[in-house]
Amino acid sequence: MAKVGEGDARWIVSDRQDGTNVNQWHWQETDVFQWCQHKLKQEVLCPANNIKLREHFSSSSSARSSNSDQFIVELLEAKTTGEAYINTRKGKLIAGYELKVVLPFKAKRKKDEVMCEGTMEFPYVGDENADEDVEMEVVVATGTERALGDAAKQEILRVHRPKLVEEMNAFVEVLSKGGPALEKGATPQSVAKAAQTEKPAPAAKQEDPKREAKEKPKAAEGTKTIEFKEEFYCRPRDLYECYMDQGRVMAYTRSECRIVPVAGEPFTMFGGAITGVQVELVPEKRIVQRWRSSSWPEGVTSLVTMTFEEPSEGRTVLKLTQTGIPEEDAYGNANAAEVALQGWRQQIWGRVRQCFGYGC
Repeated sequence: MAKVGEGDARWIVSDRQDGTNVNQWHWQETDVFQWCQHKLKQEVLCPANNIKLREHFSSSSSARSSNSDQFIVELLEAKTTGEAYINTRKGKLIAGYELKVVLPFKAKRKKDEVMCEGTMEFPYVGDENADEDVEMEVVVATGTERALGDAAKQEILRVHRPKLVEEMNAFVEVLSKGGPALEKGATPQSVAKAAQTEKPAPAAKQEDPKREAKEKPKAAEGTKTIEFKEEFYCRPRDLYECYMDQGRVMAYTRSECRIVPVAGEPFTMFGGAITGVQVELVPEKRIVQRWRSSSWPEGVTSLVTMTFEEPSEGRTVLKLTQTGIPEEDAYGNANAAEVALQGWRQQIWGRVRQCFGYGC
């Protein structure tokens, strides 16, 4: 018998409040998207509350008097879309997020006070790119005089981009290590409570077992990755539509499905056996999805990335990577990755070859 204070943490019940998930041993997911929205809008990208940005923009507005195309840049309210979760498993924190951040701006040219408007955009802030600098683009409003717009864009990229990317990188570091929990002393047990208290307004319950979890591939434990490449005799557009057109999917799967080729829309295949969400769609080029099999443990999802290349006319190469596949399915079978791989090869792309005659 274990002495007081000893023993496997999974059996210690003194900290239990609801009688479940002791010490965060089992998979649990907390939605921290509202925390991200609030953090970016009110702190990270808000000069009024971020002293580093305030000092940067106030000093840069008067420091370069020798440049004829100087601009006083004003940042407006940041807008964030996408999703972000903190998952806990076996006492560890796993962040999963895919965000797009748009930061509107106004730029006034000093020499004549002509105004230019546009947006600074961080088009994809994703967990798989956590170790890289966040990408930033500048988009000038339609109808802006070309010379004015080009000058404003060049100055923003040269002068302001490094500082904004630095602030975004710092935000990503906090998010990838636990988000709201890190600010309160990151422990897996504190994630749910911290995320709830950081929300700017009341929302849905912090836990929703129906929501799909997403792991960071580099940090996830107990998951597998599959990759494969296939060649087809068709154009990339044809192959892309075979997976994005509901009528075609129903034709070769011979089952009910729901396919809406719009980012953010949920999808189902094989009568609900496969479910997920469209994350990124670039027609004829790229498909990214959060993807789940009904045979997997509840709340576990993977990330699927497909690319379509045309090395020669009429010949398309499909490359598929799927990360975050559980080692075991919900019934304890340790072949979930192999089942997923064979499903892609035989039940989807194999049937596409047979149904549409794209086989090599």
